[in-house]
Amino acid sequence: FSLDVEAAGIAAVYRTLIMTEFAGQWPAIKSLLAPGGERYIELSMQRQPPVGLAGYLQATATRFGVQRQWAQILATTPPILGPGFPEPPVVPGLESTGPEGWELVANAMRLCTATSLVGVPAVAVPTGLVDGLPSGVQVIGQMYREDLCLEAAEAIELRLGVLTPIG
Repeated sequence: FSLDVEAAGIAAVYRTLIMTEFAGQWPAIKSLLAPGGERYIELSMQRQPPVGLAGYLQATATRFGVQRQWAQILATTPPILGPGFPEPPVVPGLESTGPEGWELVANAMRLCTATSLVGVPAVAVPTGLVDGLPSGVQVIGQMYREDLCLEAAEAIELRLGVLTPIG
């Protein structure tokens, strides 16, 4: 079982659930967004249209199975250090520029997406700049052990120093 390989498939399950839940409220939410703010969500809905009840239930069953697998692994390991974005940093907003930008960012966010689907705590920690853009790692822990994730994040910050936001 590889968390990274599995994360790619998990992202599809996550998008199925989120886009199906989101679709019914999209017209109301869209009216609240600033001009151009809807582009990412529209690209997401094109990539993963809402599914019917059978598809939603299948995605939910898959989610529960993945949660069980991750819980078994994380119960016997210390917090896991993973990439926050396993690609070179990209220009902010790339995910909304079109299908190619959306795909690159969605693929690079697969581990973050997986932790959201599974419901485990994860802390993003900045680690520096790459080509003038921020990069970092994430600390992933077992369910309800936010304390261990925060302790590990603090240890990383103590080692690297606290990096201030780019202003």
